[in-house]
Amino acid sequence: MRERADAELSTKKEMATDSISTIARAVRRTTQELRDQRHGKMADYVDRAADQLERLSSGLQSKDIGELFQDAQRLARRQPAVFVGSAFAIGLLGARFLKSSAPRDNSRQPAWQRPAADSTGSSLRSSSAQLPPSREAETTRLRGGAPSAERF
Repeated sequence: MRERADAELSTKKEMATDSISTIARAVRRTTQELRDQRHGKMADYVDRAADQLERLSSGLQSKDIGELFQDAQRLARRQPAVFVGSAFAIGLLGARFLKSSAPRDNSRQPAWQRPAADSTGSSLRSSSAQLPPSREAETTRLRGGAPSAERF
């Protein structure tokens, strides 16, 4: 059980370090854009942030899960306010990341926004069917037709 948990945590650690490295590269690109736009001082600050992200990523990669837990315990003992604030911030970022990477669930969309499908899975609705019911009726009226039967 513990080995499986360690393996899962190691996988998550690798994903986190990959994400941090990706963010660091994006920050580096921003630095170059700032320099191109002659915002040298701001680019220096952003460059330092990218350095910190790269150090964080390499530090996480070089430590195993046990060492990371020991580091967290030491931080919690020395600076409890920083630890709690960091845990809160990481939780918020993690929730945001999970929310943005979750697959889209069409069942949560209003019915008029969900594509209808036949038995083969192809969409049955016309382009006006993506409109809310009030807009569909208006569009149909302007075209001189009757509202579609699938709404009623």
